[in-house]
Amino acid sequence: MIVILVEGDGEKHSLPVLIQRQLGRTDIRCIDMRGKSNILRRPRGFEDTVRRQHALGQREFVILVDADVTSQPYTSLDNERLDLPQRAQTIAQELNVRVEFHWAVRESESWLIGGIAARSNYCDLRNVGRPPANTETDPADPKAWLQDHLRSDYGPDKQDCLARRINVGEARVRNRSMRDFFGLIEHL
Repeated sequence: MIVILVEGDGEKHSLPVLIQRQLGRTDIRCIDMRGKSNILRRPRGFEDTVRRQHALGQREFVILVDADVTSQPYTSLDNERLDLPQRAQTIAQELNVRVEFHWAVRESESWLIGGIAARSNYCDLRNVGRPPANTETDPADPKAWLQDHLRSDYGPDKQDCLARRINVGEARVRNRSMRDFFGLIEHL
């Protein structure tokens, strides 16, 4: 079983769907950390959750965070990218487990946008033109883009619906961080 720590409820439900659709794996469990700040904080961030899950017998962990903003104790994404792998390595050595960090560029919603075909109307979509060729750079605010292209509010239910309906292969083509994430999961 791979335990993936995620920022929110939407990823908790949509990520296993995407992984099963693309890789056929069902040995995934996501834990909603209720925000990136809860993952990053010191001294009781992701490490405490990894310790609790280890006590329950888990041995493989992936921490998925968005690369759009950061929070304390970090002042920039560069600081975050330098320190978090070291923190992961420290807890991995302490518990003799595997702990990997991965950043969704810009947000995990950018992964979903890449798999939406032009003129799609599933999941309450409307006015969808051609999806961006590189969803790591466009749209600048993926959550806002989704809200602007939905007939109703964007939330975890829409994220789950999109995960079930998008073209995951196209989404991977349009977002390198998604390709890298699936590559990481394939090798665990």
